[in-house]
Amino acid sequence: MHLHSVAPKELVQADYDVLKSYERLDTSREIEDLLFIQSLEGRAHNGAGVFDKRTYVNTTIDDVVRALGRDAGQIRAARQALIDDIVRFAAAVMNGERRDRLVNEEGKPFLGVRFFEHRRVHAPDILRGLYVGGLRDNPDIRKEAERIYQVKIGGGRCYVIDVKTMLDMDLDGERLAHEPHEADIAEYMKRGLIVAAEGEADPVTQRYFYIRHRVGPGQSDDAAFIMAGILHNPDVALGVFLADAIDTFEKYAQTYRDQDGGLSFQIGRGFKDLSFPMEEVYELVYLAAIPEIEEHLVPDSSLRYLLSIDQRSQQCALKTHFDFVQGRPIVPLYVSFKRILSTQFYEYINRRLASVSKLRKFALPNLTIQELDRPAVEIAKKDFGIVSKDATLADVIRTLKETKCETIIVQDKNNKVLGTISPTDLLFYLNEGERSHA
Repeated sequence: MHLHSVAPKELVQADYDVLKSYERLDTSREIEDLLFIQSLEGRAHNGAGVFDKRTYVNTTIDDVVRALGRDAGQIRAARQALIDDIVRFAAAVMNGERRDRLVNEEGKPFLGVRFFEHRRVHAPDILRGLYVGGLRDNPDIRKEAERIYQVKIGGGRCYVIDVKTMLDMDLDGERLAHEPHEADIAEYMKRGLIVAAEGEADPVTQRYFYIRHRVGPGQSDDAAFIMAGILHNPDVALGVFLADAIDTFEKYAQTYRDQDGGLSFQIGRGFKDLSFPMEEVYELVYLAAIPEIEEHLVPDSSLRYLLSIDQRSQQCALKTHFDFVQGRPIVPLYVSFKRILSTQFYEYINRRLASVSKLRKFALPNLTIQELDRPAVEIAKKDFGIVSKDATLADVIRTLKETKCETIIVQDKNNKVLGTISPTDLLFYLNEGERSHA
């Protein structure tokens, strides 16, 4: 079946040659090739590179593979094998095996990332990162985070689409990916536009397309990685990265399905040492969300951009982000297709963490919006005592004992607050007095 807006074979081949001529990724040449192939899909959608601002919004990875004359079965198997390495690692850890490096059975590092080969990891934390990383792209999880934190994130998922029905409904890949369709999903299934949420797709009559449920600026994979590393630890961050990598490669694997979400479910069900409450999942989703007013400061790097080697520093964004998480010296470099300077992005991260750390327990999943509108005075507790500015230390001690409060407020005769005294302050002062008379 003929489908419009699919990139011509000649342009796909030319763009592949150009991309391969100037860019290198911090991985093996074989995996680099698999990522370049996938990047051509996005470049065709956006009119980048050789496509020269001409957009081909219905192009899929399968179209690219066939335009390059590659064997679709071999490419899909190679991508699935990279996912399977990570899945087997998780299964081994849940079965009690000791795994302390991110390498497969042959000793090769996951995804060809070189520093994985020698870095020792705490495997349970890797699984915690895989768990939260697989959940954070779930549209229902994002929707709940939107409700809790009162922000707009957006989200959606991929479906197997019937091409003829899509054309009959005057839709295309661009509209499905960027307009809100949450209210229409059931109707799309009923009318046969959505053939399945997962499974095989006939390359002639079907496509595996992303359908946006709700509009919004989305999440930053860069921010999710860094926030997980700072709020938890570096190994959790690596798990989040691996979940994002699965999400990348599953877009064209041996079967179309949500494999990072599936692995997250398996870990949640089968890993007894998980210890990752949903409140912390929602918190990471929120912190990784891109604020609408600061989109220009927040990169959202694809796997290719995370591994792309900066020619000047010979460093990739993934390694630079990891250095930042560990408090090591960092190399300034431009990250993501937005070309955002890494140091500028890290300043944004620090500001966001500083503001959120003051409200770390702000996530209140069980409160409705109506409850949040209640007057604060209704739930305020008087956990303080008041003394005048002329009060003695004996007066302060007496007030602490009588009220059993945590803080004493010192006021002048006009009720202006002059300061506060805590039991700790009092003990420190009294101890200083004892030492001075010793």
